[in-house]
Amino acid sequence: MPDPASASRPLPAAVLFDCDGVLIDTEVTSARVLSERLAREGVERTPDEIREVIKGTSLDFVAEEAARLLGHPLPDGWMRDFIDERLVLYRRGVEQIPGAADAVRAVLAAGIPIAVVSQGSREKMGVTLPASGMDTVLGGAPIFSGDDVTRGKPHPDLYLHAAAALGVDPAATVVVEDSPTGATGAHASGARVLGLATDSDPEAMRSAGAEVFFDMAEVPWRIGISGTAVPE
Repeated sequence: MPDPASASRPLPAAVLFDCDGVLIDTEVTSARVLSERLAREGVERTPDEIREVIKGTSLDFVAEEAARLLGHPLPDGWMRDFIDERLVLYRRGVEQIPGAADAVRAVLAAGIPIAVVSQGSREKMGVTLPASGMDTVLGGAPIFSGDDVTRGKPHPDLYLHAAAALGVDPAATVVVEDSPTGATGAHASGARVLGLATDSDPEAMRSAGAEVFFDMAEVPWRIGISGTAVPE
């Protein structure tokens, strides 16, 4: 049950949504592609095992992890091939996270600015958001990418950059994240962090500074939008 205090807080100056795992579901595909590429070279890891390690991380981290598992530096073009394989699958369609579209619409209807703040590349989001239909839901909201900063999550830089671009105090924002990596960065920026824990360890999310919840339908109520129902 959501914390009753959530409904009494002032509305945030902006709501910043992570992309993968919060708005759309791309991480299953990414983990499967990496698992298959590793298997071709004799390294067996299930997609679930891969996903647990790379969830919420950067492509640089993925490259480092792949090289560690393979036991040698990645050859030229290895990561580019991985990226291209993912894009082929993403173009076939990407699922939205249940409740995400309605949550975004409710925040926009309340007049609260929103943005997407993702560790992912602009190239990837340029494919995955349209493939999921989420680009239409977002209605032209600004999109910030790990490409925009030198240090991605778990550092606060990306969230600080987004808040500055929106002209708001980071401490007056609410961030919706789904990984301890992202929650750590958001919390370090001073933001209030809502941590979607349907696919993450709740205790790890709490330790990262997030208020744990399990349904995107809770977001409007949790940020205090008047008239929104408390999910059962």
